[in-house]
Amino acid sequence: MGWLWTSPPKDEPRRDELQQPQPTAASNAPQPPQTMTRAEKEDAELSQFLAMLNAEESRSSPSSLSSSSTEPNPSPQHPSRPTLSPESLYPDTMSCRDAFDYAFFCQSFGGQFVNWYRYGELRSCSEHWDNFWTCMRTRTRPDDERKSVIRDHYRRKVAKYKSGPSSEDVWDLRMEPARNAFQGDFHALEKEMESAGGSADAGAGAGAGAAN
Repeated sequence: MGWLWTSPPKDEPRRDELQQPQPTAASNAPQPPQTMTRAEKEDAELSQFLAMLNAEESRSSPSSLSSSSTEPNPSPQHPSRPTLSPESLYPDTMSCRDAFDYAFFCQSFGGQFVNWYRYGELRSCSEHWDNFWTCMRTRTRPDDERKSVIRDHYRRKVAKYKSGPSSEDVWDLRMEPARNAFQGDFHALEKEMESAGGSADAGAGAGAGAAN
């Protein structure tokens, strides 16, 4: 009766080993990469872009919070009303290239033809050359000094040519900037002008009929 407890021979394969499937060559081969559609690529690029924006925002938010916490709160003040001074009427900048182009064109045949066509005579180009050399002399000066010299240059030109009547004889010099110049109901204004023109035409027609 001892054969019931004898173990099977070692060279015989176990039943569970026989039932286990052997790996095939196809399963061991690497899987080819899956191709993405155009929509999937666009979604992936969009997600990467949003992630980049979120990363930049997260990096900038701590610095902005620290700067806002350190800055003192400004005290409420009434804003000063801007005014216009006579000094601001004169320009304080000048382009040397533009000044040279104007002077060179004025001295050319085409420039003198334009002067003859506009003014009926040939004109001097000394004013344009004066602008050019003034600009060249002020190129290396500090900004404040350069602006002052250019402003004085234009002031002398105005004093030279402003000898006759001008619009300031009729209109006052504006010392404050214009505000709310182009606000309002323009459609209502247009209708009002059209109705006023129609009533004027009707009145003129009635007057002509009465005269006949």
